[in-house]
Amino acid sequence: MATKYHKPVARAASLAAALALTIPLAPLAASASKATNATTVQGTVVATNTARHTLVIAAGNAMDTVRFASAGAVAKVALGTRLTVRASRLADGTFKALASHARGRVDRAMIHGTVVSDVASNLVLSTGASTVAVDHASAVVTAAKAGRHSHASGSSLGVGTDVRVGVIIRPTSLDATSVTETGLSGFIGLEGTLLTLPSSASPTTLTIAVEDGANTAVTIPSSITLPPTINVGDQVELLTSWANNVFTLVTITDDSIAATQSTDGVSMDQNGAGYIQGEGLVTGYSTATSPASLTVQPGDGAAAMTFSVPSTVTVPVGLQVGSRVHVTGTLSGTTLTAVSIRLQQIEGEGNGSMTTQTEGLVTVIPTTTSATLTVQPGDGAAPVTFVVPSSLTADVSSIAVGARVHAVGFFDATNNNALTLQSVRVQQPEGDQGGQGGQGGQSSVVHVDGTFVSLVGEVLTIQPNDQAAQMTFTVASGFILPAGIVDTTPVTVTATMVGTVLTFVNIAPND
Repeated sequence: MATKYHKPVARAASLAAALALTIPLAPLAASASKATNATTVQGTVVATNTARHTLVIAAGNAMDTVRFASAGAVAKVALGTRLTVRASRLADGTFKALASHARGRVDRAMIHGTVVSDVASNLVLSTGASTVAVDHASAVVTAAKAGRHSHASGSSLGVGTDVRVGVIIRPTSLDATSVTETGLSGFIGLEGTLLTLPSSASPTTLTIAVEDGANTAVTIPSSITLPPTINVGDQVELLTSWANNVFTLVTITDDSIAATQSTDGVSMDQNGAGYIQGEGLVTGYSTATSPASLTVQPGDGAAAMTFSVPSTVTVPVGLQVGSRVHVTGTLSGTTLTAVSIRLQQIEGEGNGSMTTQTEGLVTVIPTTTSATLTVQPGDGAAPVTFVVPSSLTADVSSIAVGARVHAVGFFDATNNNALTLQSVRVQQPEGDQGGQGGQGGQSSVVHVDGTFVSLVGEVLTIQPNDQAAQMTFTVASGFILPAGIVDTTPVTVTATMVGTVLTFVNIAPND
């Protein structure tokens, strides 16, 4: 695939000003809302997937998958681009882009993932919601445990090995300079094209093609029924367990449906704590067995998940078939065990679970005597304190005072409506370029994905994806729209920053 590069232009006076003009948003600080969890994702682009309309951004320990409106929007972004994306978080842990801002390029990055395959030094890593391919023929592999020796360059890595990989970013590929083993994972997220479904010759197996054609066979346990909407050739997301050299299916989701769901879905943590987050409607709940069992349907186009519910887990009052729940669980072998269960608000109800979110600097971290996390919002609002549940202790343990985070919490009716942490992710500090070399910090190209509204005189109006406020651009006198752009056509507008003003460059339909 040919990659298009953008010529660097004058940088905006400040990133904050650029973002303010790129996407008009209400403040995030401590406002209880059911609205889209708008956040900022920023870092270095290390993988693109035009078929799926996604790219992967590496920033610190995070590997975030961002979904764009079209293949064309993804194709415009070169590997190594330093990208800031205003996005809404989806239920599968990916992000839906609302507006993006390129800030130059770098030629090095650090990525994290779990080994899916390693054949002829072509290393395929799962980052949870995406897979990334790396050539590690010349990289020395460092073992995780003290006393173990490093492997020679090009040594094969075992499936399920968690690694940290330093890479040089080429125009269309990544070359590893270092590979460090950091642990082992019992479950692995896969995404790719579904190649085969169960047949008479292979009644309990499906096969998918992940990154760089690494075909992967996955065993389907008898307890799982595949969604009837999934067909060969579809893009799919899988959560699998890895044991005895076999991938075993935990759940499967139609990726095109997951790309539209902000509530129901399945995601996995990236911090080695081993937790799975599932949200959806309860389709089965039985206390006749010990432990009890809970079956959750995590959205359309997904396979249902059944959790074992030990007696140590607090079951919310009123839990029944038809309830909407958020379940945090662990995976042992092929058994999902609930750690916490929380009732969620069903669409249209007025008395369900409410959430709040804030973005800012951490001022207080949990201690042995106080399991709370306090965040100072960036807009000068009052600090927000979250109770940290035991299921998120590992996620929070690596966060230091002064870190910039995006935190989401809910008001726990079982704990005096205490604001309780639901998720937290570390944000990269503004202006941090990461990596080395390249043209970091020079570009101020802005891309806005949305739909065409109107062209009146010299004023072009666009409705950004998922945003209430429209954006206007001034175009040259006599400007003519490209063929095919009419009312509600999906488009990408390219603009540059001149001072603190967005200057129109181009508009193109999203294919």
